[in-house]
Amino acid sequence: MSEQTIAPSETLHDIRKNTLIVSLLVYCFITLQKPISHMVVVSLIYAMPADFTWKYLVSFVYGCIGVVLVYKGLKMDEVKGSIMGFLGAMLIWDGWFELGLDFFEHNNHIPMVKDAAGTPVLLGSHNILEISGLFLLPILLLTMFNKDMRCRMLLWIRKSIGIRDGLGKPTPGIKPQVSRIAATEYVFVNWFMYVLMITILDPRVAGTWHPATYLLSAAIFVWSLYLLYRHTKQTEVGLMIRYAIGAAGVCWYNFEITTYWGWYTEFWIRPDLNPISCAVVIIVFVAIARFLWTTPINPDTGKSAK
Repeated sequence: MSEQTIAPSETLHDIRKNTLIVSLLVYCFITLQKPISHMVVVSLIYAMPADFTWKYLVSFVYGCIGVVLVYKGLKMDEVKGSIMGFLGAMLIWDGWFELGLDFFEHNNHIPMVKDAAGTPVLLGSHNILEISGLFLLPILLLTMFNKDMRCRMLLWIRKSIGIRDGLGKPTPGIKPQVSRIAATEYVFVNWFMYVLMITILDPRVAGTWHPATYLLSAAIFVWSLYLLYRHTKQTEVGLMIRYAIGAAGVCWYNFEITTYWGWYTEFWIRPDLNPISCAVVIIVFVAIARFLWTTPINPDTGKSAK
């Protein structure tokens, strides 16, 4: 009796036809970026030599590479453009934001925030990020009033609070630059969620064990489940990537806050002690990235082929 052999290409084709599986792979891909970014930032801060040239010049170049990726993605199709924008924003955030905060924290001797018992809760760089919320909110509001704005998260908020119709219809004929959109969404979602978490953890506002922190965390958990559900309803791979940037960005709050509560230990902040686990994360991330990059594209629309 002969055995039927299934070619790998046929298996991949079957997976691509199942939009639920693809959407979950995209969600996993975006989520895995978070521990990888932690590995990168920890390595840049603690593994690199402490002098300015090695630590901050390297991180600046790292962010510049991110800008190049976003630029290169501007003329690509929806899938590749979204991936390039996402990866570029990742490098920009890790190289410029994270290391920039570290630079100003140490050069301005900004102290840690401690609770009533004298236990450090937030780093000095967290102080800077918390204050930046004063700039973040008006930028988000003004961006949301742009009728041609394409950020999935802001579009959802605009629809939810009922101001979409009052802004007018988007300008017809404008082809969205998905690379820039994906990068912008990544930066704003990251920025907003970190400001929100740091603010609620600040003992001067609420604190790690405050009822308000539990209430907010429960609300965000429910919100992240809803966004995951909405994400699985997307049918175009490029849109899946951009939607997942917001959905997974909100969900990551749950992973961060539970470490403060002592529920688990983040192995990715010590890649030197957990090389195998970190390597697995990177390998899975690269494998999914490769799978998404090779998505068949409709040449007429620039979107993933049905």
